Formats: sequence, C-alpha cells, structure tokens
Amino acid sequence: MKSLSRRGFVALAGASLLAGCAPSQASVGEAPAKEVVFDRAYDDSATDAALSKETQVTLGMVGDVLVHTWVWKTGEAADGTRSYDGVFEQVKPTIEALDVAMLNQETILGGTAFEFSGFPTFNSPQEFGDAEVAAGFDVALHASNHSMDMGFAGIEADLSYWRANHPDMVVAGIADTEEASRAIPMIERGGHKIALLNYTSTTNGIPLPADAPWCVNMLDEARVEADFAAARELGAEAIVCAPHCGTEYAEGPDGVQTYWAGRFAELGADVVFCNHPHVVQPFEWKEGPGGKRVAVFWSLGNFVSTMVRMDAMVGALGHVTLDFSGGECTVAEAGITPLITHKVFGPGLTTYRLADYTEELAAQNAIRQSEGCEGFSRQWCVDFCAQRLGDGFDRETCEFTA
Repeated sequence: MKSLSRRGFVALAGASLLAGCAPSQASVGEAPAKEVVFDRAYDDSATDAALSKETQVTLGMVGDVLVHTWVWKTGEAADGTRSYDGVFEQVKPTIEALDVAMLNQETILGGTAFEFSGFPTFNSPQEFGDAEVAAGFDVALHASNHSMDMGFAGIEADLSYWRANHPDMVVAGIADTEEASRAIPMIERGGHKIALLNYTSTTNGIPLPADAPWCVNMLDEARVEADFAAARELGAEAIVCAPHCGTEYAEGPDGVQTYWAGRFAELGADVVFCNHPHVVQPFEWKEGPGGKRVAVFWSLGNFVSTMVRMDAMVGALGHVTLDFSGGECTVAEAGITPLITHKVFGPGLTTYRLADYTEELAAQNAIRQSEGCEGFSRQWCVDFCAQRLGDGFDRETCEFTA
C-alpha cells in the first residue's frame, strides 16, 4: 500500500522543499508557482497500472511531540550519541500502514546549535527527526506556540536539518525565507494532490522578527483565505488543516477552535486536526459547501511528553479515508486510535496503542509517582476514552469510529 502511494510528493519550484509554509497574501493574484514532483524510493518492479490513480487514500495524524527534558534525555547514550527510535517503536507498524502519516512536531529541532532545553522554551535534538522518518512519518507540522522559542535562528537550524538530512519530509508551518513562505505544502498519494495547511494562534508572546514576519504561519483571516485559493489553483483535490490553538487541558473545544474549524469548513477543507490542548477532545462532523462532511478532530492530545497529568498521558491517532471515486474528495471513514505515553525516566519511554497497553505496563508508568495520579491504570485510560470520545468508542477494540 504505502510503498506504492509514496511514490512522490508535490512541492513548488523556487521554494525550499521543506519550506512548509502557505503563501503570503502577496502571492494571491500572482501566477501560480510551477509544480515539481519529487520521486521517493519505490519498488522498481511496480507496474504503471499499480502507480495509476487510486480510489482511496488513508491519512492520519498524531498529536504533540513535546520534547521535555526527560524526553530528550531518554535517548542519550553514555558516549554522547542520541537515538529516539524507541519512542516510536511500538506504533511504527500503525504509522507505516497509512498512506500519509503526519505529526505535530511542537518543539523546534534546533540541535546542537543551541543548548538542549525543555519547558518553557524548548530546543530539541535533531535525532528526533531521524526517528520520526524511520517510524514512517511523511509530514512534520511546526507551527505552534513554541515555534519562536529559539528565535528565527532556531527556525533556520530546524529547516537546515530537514533539508540536509531528510529532503523528502514535508515540513509545514515555518519558513526561513520569504520565498519559501509562499509555498503551499502539498503531498501526492495515489495520483491525488493533498494540501496541508498548518497555522498557530500564538507564539507565547514572542514577537515575529520585524524583517521576517512570514517565518511562522499565524491564524489570520486574509492569509487563510489566500492559502485556500492558492491550493485550489495548484490543483489540490483535498485540503487538510492543522491549527495549533485551543485551551490547554479543556474537555472540549473553545471559541477559537470552533471559529477556525467552522471557517475551514466554509472554505472547503476536508479534514481539520486541532492541537495544543495536550489532552484528547471529541470528534465532530461539520458541514461544508453543498452539504459536504468535514472531519474535525478537536484535539489529538500529546503523542509523547513527561507532563504530570493522567489525561496528558492519553493521546490519539486521528485517521481518515479520503475517497476520490466520485470526482471530488469525500471523507469515507474517520476514526481515532487512542495512544498511551509510557512515561519512564530513562530508556524505555515510548508510546503504545491503548489496545496494546497492559495493566502491568500501566503499573510501571512513572505518572503514578506524581501527586494525584496514583490511580493511573489501563482501565482508567479506557474509561477516560469512553467518556471523552462518546458512543463511537469500543471498549473491546479500544478504537473510536465516527
């Protein structure tokens, strides 16, 4: 499946392959940028028929990769080398099964250009990016409240790393040149172009540079409208939006989330993945133009962190099946696979599917050492998901179906 549909992704000529930013308002009305298709590694024996347009594409996203101090320390070896493959090891088969796998890389991968740091101003090892690619992720979303934690130099270091080491990775939400900021991130699967629009509502009060106000995609009415228009002009058959907004730890969406999800739906989005609250929030269908169903995941929670809340240990893989058989994209299926951060202070920190998590593992989770979290267990996680996700959650399979 993925080995075939991964054949290429679409970028824009004149922009970095890893620009990852939607166009500025100035790009609207200009001639559309030329498209360039970059081939990925694929099976040389694949036939032309196998590479022809496919009817359906599966796409999924996990929540915040929040690299707290103990998260990055867990992958450090005595000789100073770092590897984070283990963080993703348990979910790798699930990620690899998707045609398009996305994650919210909330913290900047500035690497050794800066001192590694956790909350409140993060700088994370670039080896995290290596592990994400090895796990099968195709898209890293970087627009978040922590995008400016290391200033513009951090954005430059992050994008330089991706460009030099993983040029096939689609990186959205930040840019290191104004030209790059005018690119629409787009990925091609099964012969279909999917635009990926990533924004944030805040940078924690850190101002954008006066000479580079385009370096982080901010939620802005005119810009969002321009991006949708540009995406359609470039041939996007589906549009996926990933806004970084909401109220931390809230049970459901706030006014900012509901406004932007509604606006995206009005403009023709197919899927909305919200992040920032650090806890899982419910799923909802919204209605777009002509009665079109729009899949809205209000929050996917954390993929990995060392927060000291039980609900912050429960994250989600939101996934959809996009169907192109009718001449335009429809969301045929939507669901949520709950995930559990197995928090330990040292090697072994990883994330499991709830379906694979056991009471024995839960008893070893370091969250139980935190005040008020002594009751953490697998059963607590199942009950939490049932309460938060509602009737579509199956306690036996630990899956939610919309």
